[in-house]
Amino acid sequence: MKKISVGIVAASKETAEGIKAQITQTGVATAVAQVSEVSGTSMNWSTRQLVEADPQIVIVHIDDSAAALQALQFLHAALPNARLLATASTTDPQLMMDLMRAGVREFLPSPVSQDGLLQALKRHISETTRAAAHTQTRGKRGKLYCVMSAKHGSGATTVAVNMAGTIAERSGQRTVLVDLDRPLGDTAAYLNVKPNFTVADALAAGSRLDSVLLESYTQASHGFQILAGFREHSADTSLPTDKLSQLLEVSQTTFDHTVVDLPTNLDEAQFKVITRYSSAILVVLTPELPAIWRTERLLTYLSNLHAADKVRIVLNRSTRSDEISDSDIERLLRMSLYCKLPNEYGTCIKAINSGSLLESANSKHLGKAIAALASDIAGLPGTDSRRGILGLFLKPSMGGNNV
Repeated sequence: MKKISVGIVAASKETAEGIKAQITQTGVATAVAQVSEVSGTSMNWSTRQLVEADPQIVIVHIDDSAAALQALQFLHAALPNARLLATASTTDPQLMMDLMRAGVREFLPSPVSQDGLLQALKRHISETTRAAAHTQTRGKRGKLYCVMSAKHGSGATTVAVNMAGTIAERSGQRTVLVDLDRPLGDTAAYLNVKPNFTVADALAAGSRLDSVLLESYTQASHGFQILAGFREHSADTSLPTDKLSQLLEVSQTTFDHTVVDLPTNLDEAQFKVITRYSSAILVVLTPELPAIWRTERLLTYLSNLHAADKVRIVLNRSTRSDEISDSDIERLLRMSLYCKLPNEYGTCIKAINSGSLLESANSKHLGKAIAALASDIAGLPGTDSRRGILGLFLKPSMGGNNV
């Protein structure tokens, strides 16, 4: 097997020689360039030496964090295919975040141990192999389903979270939940996940975003990956269409199933991107006039954008005693209901507060109904019959049909 080529950036010659010795001793890599500094603003002789060597991995030892971050940003642009590793004696959390945003894929404590370096090299080999497999199967794209509502508080996030859990469990395939809601995303809070990165990091990566980087921004929970939503009111939540398109494209080529929790407010260009990538757009509403009115305006808007054929109307918190009947809702929306979900609001709150999915939170009917909906949308074999109790909630009519 051809050895991995590694470049070393370290101000101290002693430190550089120590890293080089560890690289050699792994038996799977060789040092091809060793420089004392990299200019973060220009291509000086030392920088050119490293760039021309074109190493697969660059290890940067950090003494001065500000200078190192500038150098890493420069290297990430000059060597876009290289895997950047950083090493330092400090493990300051803010520095770790800054390093990842500068393009660093992994951090190794200093002094670098041979075992730690060997494991990092093995991860590089594994990810390179996986990336090659993605390239070979680029024609194969995963499915993408969007969940949204026209009115906040209608339960769209609950549906999205539990759909992702069902699809991951029943398909046995790689599934990701992408939280695009704004100004703040709630999916991580629903599952009691404390992410290191959010969708803001994935969007900021722009054209640099690939399968490996996207996965590094996600966090596993309940059998699927989560790309957490915006978590600061000061965050840029503009969702530029080029970056949105890149995110959805990479997600579809990385995962078999992508569930997207959408915000209530998207402009025309953003909706066109969403429509292009989506297999289905689930619009969730509750049986109350403000929600119905807002949903009717949203459906008119989507129809004008030629997206009505992908829309599926999900009536949430439905009871037999609702003052507004199903037929009245369909008449007002001028579209058939795709699915009805029972009202188990207390169970939902219990599940959210415990960071659980509905099926594991003793949901009497709602968990099963959302699971059946998810299986139907994703084209998976359902484990529950549509007859019996589910027959009360799942309708045979398809969304997008005018009534």
